Amino acid sequence: MTTVEQVTGAPGTAVVRRARRTARRAFRPRRSWPAFIAAVLVLAAAVLAGAVAVSAIAGVPLRVPVVGDALERAAGMRWSDTAVLVAAGGAALLGLVLLVSALLPGRARWAALRTDDPDLVVGLSRPALRRAVAAAARGVSGVRGVHTAVRRRAVRVRVDTELRERTGLRDEVQEAVEGRLDELAPLRRPKVRVRVRTAKA
Repeated sequence: MTTVEQVTGAPGTAVVRRARRTARRAFRPRRSWPAFIAAVLVLAAAVLAGAVAVSAIAGVPLRVPVVGDALERAAGMRWSDTAVLVAAGGAALLGLVLLVSALLPGRARWAALRTDDPDLVVGLSRPALRRAVAAAARGVSGVRGVHTAVRRRAVRVRVDTELRERTGLRDEVQEAVEGRLDELAPLRRPKVRVRVRTAKA
């Protein structure tokens, strides 16, 4: 049976969904500093425990003043003591903060572009996207200067013009920027917000 995709050459819905899912995963921002902090803490504890174990086996117990005093003090405490509860709460809070920080997405540095091909992943950096948007806005007649800011869900464009009155300038800039975004085809289409600052009298 011949499908529409085979006749027209256009990718099917399932292929498009798989391509977009692949692009999202490829450019998903990851936060490495929570894992780095956890790794440093675990490494420090492992090194200290290893040094204490080796020194004990060698017959020369390692005396670490801070650790030794803490262990002696902890040995005489009970689970119901305030210090134990505070320390446990602090450790649980720190672990929760690291866990939430690792799960939440970081700031994306790349914008995934739609290709509809799961084997082709294309991304555009934020500075490049900002320059493309600025170039589109700068090409509108009457625009003297452009300032752009690319956010996760919005592109903010502020244009300066020497004309005191320019009917429809905002709409023209909006159309130019949106046309450029249509050409680039970002996977997540940001909203375009344009503001015009006219020359003062």
